[in-house]
Amino acid sequence: MTSEVQIRLAQQRDVGGLAALESRYYIDNLAPAQRADGFISISHPAHWWGRAIEVGGVHVAVTGNDDVAGFMVVTAPPDPTEMDLPAVIKGTLDLTESLEMNGTPIAAQRFAIHGPVCIAEEVRGRGVYSSLHAATRDAYRDRFELGVLFVAADNPRSLHTTSAKLGARSLAEFEADGRRYHFLAFEF
Repeated sequence: MTSEVQIRLAQQRDVGGLAALESRYYIDNLAPAQRADGFISISHPAHWWGRAIEVGGVHVAVTGNDDVAGFMVVTAPPDPTEMDLPAVIKGTLDLTESLEMNGTPIAAQRFAIHGPVCIAEEVRGRGVYSSLHAATRDAYRDRFELGVLFVAADNPRSLHTTSAKLGARSLAEFEADGRRYHFLAFEF
């Protein structure tokens, strides 16, 4: 990776940049043609970012002037009874109860929610995704055995990236809020 992009643990001062980058690639903010390059399925409020940073679950790629150019989030699974959980997160958590990895139900293993992940178009092709993945794998492999994530079925670029670069396997498809998603899992 070039020296102009650095990977580090996110800090509270990054919340604005994280939210702006996520908003830039959020599905509802993109024209249909732009979605072919990948998109974010959920828009998170600023307080969600703050909590994720507090627990050390957000790594960022920053440019030389410290602007957020990418991020990868890895957090413990939320309480499934939380009232404000998006339907796709609830669906993901429900599937951990019935799907297995290595012959054991995922819910019976130490698993993390992997995502969201976003890389700004300007820094794609420079190894940012791989560098973020290496940083998060090093940071969390002792805490989690597995990572689980969802990717919209109509987001082939993100599905390819998570399969090819993360090594995630699609274990099921499910529907949430009228959209189809892949449920994927990988070993830390």
